[in-house]
Amino acid sequence: MLSKENTMSEMLHVTGNFKTQDRWPLELTKLEPEQQKTFPATEGTYYVLLRNATFRSDDAVFYHAMGAFGVNHEFTIECNQDSHAVVIEYKGIHLTEQRYYIQNDLGVGNLSYMDGGTNTTAVNPSRLGDPVVNYVHFPNKMYQTLHTHPSDRIGLILRGSGHIELDDDEIFDIETGDVFWMPRNTLHNFCCQKGEHVELFVFAPDSGTGPTDEVNPLKIRTYVGQQRYAK
Repeated sequence: MLSKENTMSEMLHVTGNFKTQDRWPLELTKLEPEQQKTFPATEGTYYVLLRNATFRSDDAVFYHAMGAFGVNHEFTIECNQDSHAVVIEYKGIHLTEQRYYIQNDLGVGNLSYMDGGTNTTAVNPSRLGDPVVNYVHFPNKMYQTLHTHPSDRIGLILRGSGHIELDDDEIFDIETGDVFWMPRNTLHNFCCQKGEHVELFVFAPDSGTGPTDEVNPLKIRTYVGQQRYAK
């Protein structure tokens, strides 16, 4: 498999092994159809994005799944002739739990996104600032508003084809099974001008929302100050 390290700022298609050299050091492994690979336990965390691929470990098996997982134990990915996957190893964080998300049907997400897009949070951040994976649906004929992100983005195209417009009139084509890496602060917009919806998983190393010690779902629904009735 191809191995390389990136010190450039250009967006690119990921093939084989790829290491980023930015604020968030990540190691990516792209698996193509008919490939299989076992990943050893890590002191960090693996973020696993699957397109119709099989995941096997000692405590979980998912067959031909559209899934996004956060794990740190040993596991194996198996791709058939119509499967793709990318495994993102982030050694800067170690989850104390395993997280599994399956997208049963490709379609609109639970939350509104810009320009008619929708998304669902697939792998939630345990705390504010932790990595996050989103499932995203872009509708046919969408021409997205120009924007940037403050951190890298890694995407796996689950279905559909389109393109991303970059600076200097550069067109970055995307299609089913592609994995892309986008460096932080890249000015861009997604376009679905090929008559298809586009669905994808998107990994970000830093979430802009998430629980904190002060504000979290358990604590915010805990009320103090009540008094028992005197007997």
